[in-house]
Amino acid sequence: MPQDAAEQDEQASPLSYGEPFDSGFALAERHQLTPDLPAALSVYGELLAVAESFEDSPDVRLLRGHLLSDIGTVQLTATDLPGAALSIGRSLDLVRGIASVPMGPNGRQLWLEILLKTLLARGELLRRAGKFDEAQEAMDEATALLSEFRDPEGLRTAEIGLSRVHLLMDRSAWGAAEELASALLADAPAAEPYLLDCLGVVCASTVRFEQAEDYFARAEEAYLALGHNAGRQQVLSHRAYAALQAGDLDRAERLYAEAAEIFERQGQSEDLAVCEQARAAIAAHRGDAAGAAGLSASSLARFQQVGSAIAAADTMLLGARHAYERGAIDEMKRLAQGARDVYQERGVYERCAQVDLMLARSLEDNLNRTDHGVHERTSLANALSLALPAALALEAARYDFATAHARSQWLQLADEAMQLAFRLALRANDQGLIFELVEHRCAGASLALSRTPTADRAAAVFPDAAMKTYAPDDDGPLTLGGIAAEAAACVGLRVAPPPRVLLSPETGRTALQEYIQAAEFRYQRRIVSEEEVPFCPPTI
Repeated sequence: MPQDAAEQDEQASPLSYGEPFDSGFALAERHQLTPDLPAALSVYGELLAVAESFEDSPDVRLLRGHLLSDIGTVQLTATDLPGAALSIGRSLDLVRGIASVPMGPNGRQLWLEILLKTLLARGELLRRAGKFDEAQEAMDEATALLSEFRDPEGLRTAEIGLSRVHLLMDRSAWGAAEELASALLADAPAAEPYLLDCLGVVCASTVRFEQAEDYFARAEEAYLALGHNAGRQQVLSHRAYAALQAGDLDRAERLYAEAAEIFERQGQSEDLAVCEQARAAIAAHRGDAAGAAGLSASSLARFQQVGSAIAAADTMLLGARHAYERGAIDEMKRLAQGARDVYQERGVYERCAQVDLMLARSLEDNLNRTDHGVHERTSLANALSLALPAALALEAARYDFATAHARSQWLQLADEAMQLAFRLALRANDQGLIFELVEHRCAGASLALSRTPTADRAAAVFPDAAMKTYAPDDDGPLTLGGIAAEAAACVGLRVAPPPRVLLSPETGRTALQEYIQAAEFRYQRRIVSEEEVPFCPPTI
């Protein structure tokens, strides 16, 4: 049906609240780019006071909802999560409350845009609080609105895609995050610098440091073109993270100190806490136990103050490492379990596996340092019950990646875990378990073992406590040999979970059956496929 002239005029006119709101919104947005967050909040606060002086009507409620949404977004940037929760909640109540009010086409589009941006802010708030499932629900609700929303520049579509990338990264789903961010780059130019920054973090997290630096350089250039200084400051912090991951501690410390000074000056507590967390790790590596403890305590307090549960758990895990190195075993266990409880509650299962590996390594280390006597076999069994399921889960994480290079790089991170499992099985002299480990590790994989061993990247940043070498027969180190060594080191070419290795057709038992079941239950990840293969080729 043809539109009447009034409706056409409404669609052609730009969206406007009139003064002082149009110029006020523009000024506040400039403050956010600078960034000068207190100034932005001051402008929004003045505008909200004016809006609240108006007689109540649907239009006024929409204006108030818009202002509260923007206030909540700035509070998020300033890491005032409780304040952001209050502002975003009030905004959603106002905006949703007028959903059934008759609106013209432009009014409907403005209503949709405000609802979308507020849902995105709510998703970001929930994500940073570690409530990933609820954040996903907010993203799904926003996505459902897109079919009705005119988005010619793709801005809101890009923002939803970017939010999904961030959520995947927080879940440590690096492969899925990389695939989505790469796909969005072609379709979401409005989010280009943010996506490039995300891809840099993904590459740094999966030991592709040259590629990470390329993404960071492109992100910084894009932010510079936009005049977006706040974005450039995040890139600085992420470059420091990449340097830390690469073991370049001098550069990491310099960049983190520079970023911390900026974040402290701007009152960005959460970002400052991230810097303190990393600097604590560097201090611990350099033997500055007091400095590491002080930075860890400050970081933890800031994260807890702003409600960043996952980040606080990360600091607790770092504190557990420091406690172990000081010999404070009870403190290490308390902090590690506290971190794991948070990860478990939030569904961050890969980090649960990392905690379990740390506890298994501490058990191995303690076995190396002290004589467990008649309890040694029990201690070994406990260490294996932690290490082997965790190693299986981390190894299986490579199937998330879309490219062979990324899968191979991730497997290098999981190799240390699998080597630990083999060492413990060898130490226990459990020939059956070693046999099952070899069968599982080799099932469906290439045994071309030309890969050059890489340096232990994790040990460069978080070295284990000094320990004597366990050597029951001589003074040499405990090492793997023969096919066990080959299986422990094998990268393989699989791009999907390996088949189950059927050990007994009569009973249906498969290799590592109990450990695989434990891994799939604990870490909510498929470890093996439904396919079954015999443990040796059938006789012809």
